[in-house]
Amino acid sequence: MSTVIRRVFNGNGRGSFVQPINSPVAFKGSTIVASITEVDANGDSFVGSARMTVHNVAPRDGQYVIWVNIEWPDPLAYRLNVLVSND
Repeated sequence: MSTVIRRVFNGNGRGSFVQPINSPVAFKGSTIVASITEVDANGDSFVGSARMTVHNVAPRDGQYVIWVNIEWPDPLAYRLNVLVSND
């Protein structure tokens, strides 16, 4: 198998939540690394005033689950960038 890099998920949110993401390249034995960034109305990444963190990532067959926290009172647009390795 190979390593795949994908921008996989764009969303809006706030607070602490778990985000499941379907992926045909993910398996329960995959190594998955994720980062989060705030995005503007054009979809461009930027560092704003809100603190955004990824806490845990759990691979599953055909899916992975990411625990995210966005410290802001209103929902913000974000992008999860993910590296899936099956090597």
